[in-house]
Amino acid sequence: MEVIEIITAIFVGLLGILIYLVIKYPDRCIGTRPRTDLDGPKGYPLIGNLLEIHDKGLVKFMIETLIKYGPNATFSLPGLGRVITINNPECIEQILKTNFENYNKSPIVHSIVYDVLGDGIFNANGHSWKMQRKLSSHLFNGRKFREIICVVFKEETEIVLKTLDKFARTRETFDLQDLFFRFTMDSFGKITLGLDFNCLNNSKDPVKFATSFDFAQRVMNNRIENPFWKFTELFTEEGRKMREVCDYLSTFAYDIIKKHRNNPEASKDHGDILNIFMNAQHDNGEKLTDKELRDIILNFIIAGRDTTAQALSWMMYNLMADHSIEEKLVKEVSSLLTPENPISNYDNIKLFQYTQAVFYETLRLHPVVPKNVKVCLKDDVLPNGIPIYAGDIVSWSSWAMGRDERTWGNDARQFNPERFLNSEDGLKPSQYKFNSFNAGPRLCLGQSFATVEAIMLATAVLRQFKFEMVPGQKCPPDYARSVTLPMKDPLLVKVKVATEIINQTYRNRKTAENHL
Repeated sequence: MEVIEIITAIFVGLLGILIYLVIKYPDRCIGTRPRTDLDGPKGYPLIGNLLEIHDKGLVKFMIETLIKYGPNATFSLPGLGRVITINNPECIEQILKTNFENYNKSPIVHSIVYDVLGDGIFNANGHSWKMQRKLSSHLFNGRKFREIICVVFKEETEIVLKTLDKFARTRETFDLQDLFFRFTMDSFGKITLGLDFNCLNNSKDPVKFATSFDFAQRVMNNRIENPFWKFTELFTEEGRKMREVCDYLSTFAYDIIKKHRNNPEASKDHGDILNIFMNAQHDNGEKLTDKELRDIILNFIIAGRDTTAQALSWMMYNLMADHSIEEKLVKEVSSLLTPENPISNYDNIKLFQYTQAVFYETLRLHPVVPKNVKVCLKDDVLPNGIPIYAGDIVSWSSWAMGRDERTWGNDARQFNPERFLNSEDGLKPSQYKFNSFNAGPRLCLGQSFATVEAIMLATAVLRQFKFEMVPGQKCPPDYARSVTLPMKDPLLVKVKVATEIINQTYRNRKTAENHL
């Protein structure tokens, strides 16, 4: 009898605690303070907005929140806690520049991506981030662009042109997004690591690193929407595969480090970014460990492989969807490139103004990093008077902001490259309005790298080839739930040589004239 009474007392006690917590947190996740000064989507007791975010995905949830409640709203999510959205340029400038030191990478997010990115530049704070950024900047000086980077871009672009010529002759269907991933992977490997991954020359074979890395990014994104991931991954197939993938990615990076150490010629290349880090020292005189180098390599790969490939994929889709824009771009390309000089170089990249506008417009609507979060270290007040308390998460979505009419005007959701040519700030808009490359001290070091790479490839390709989407695909394509913003499905296309199209147009015109 006493046992039953004890069990009953425990049950009543737990029920009482649950009722108390439900009353205290009726529309937000446990542990968060109420924010009656801010609007936002109402959540469920104790779990806040978890179910809605899990159902829609964080990016879609944030655009709906922005449309309904405005740029500054609030919601809550177990693990992250209280989240304040700052989807307007003035507030983003406060976070990323004016009070930069007060906002760090969230420890929760650090934990979510740690088994892949470790303490690399995208996941680091403070001294570690500053050191990595300073050393990384050596890769992007003008001499390197001219003597190394653009030379590799040209070599890899030539391989892409040969591949497309083969596809044009066979008229076979292929995945354009996959081709761009192979191009950026090979280019990045040669420039930063002195390695040829040889992805383009084996275009029929899956790239194990790429498929592993893509899977890891999907899992890391899922963890944001699953506060119990550390437990659930112990028992799920996804968790088992994630552990396997992380082991493979680490082995991949450690093998690169080992090859560098064992190759006397590689160590003499002072322009090799891996050598720069291998020769660097901490303040105490100690060199970086292999684990630190492994983190740096994987962070660089996500920057060098994913960003430009995804941007090129979305750019090409938008050109295929609007032939008037494609025609303007091809007209510019045809005026600047010739059969004798079919690939642009470092000196004339800036002449492709319309092409760059198309690239930026792509990134405005399809930013490679669609969502960002920071944690507030000390109480702060945003420029519009909204208080941010220590421990609060501030979040913004470049993807949502690019579709906000308050920021970009009534045509915000339309693909209109002219907005970058006809506006007052032109091709150099405010970092805080156009924050696809981040902003402030964390402004993307590779902005010029990605822009030059994309323009060199796109202009060379579009001068010679015409692309068409294979019927039956969703338009616009869905994006995958991932840390970055790849297309969910392959971008299936066929390609024709541009001269064949011109000849066909001429023949069609002559036929029409003969029928008159």
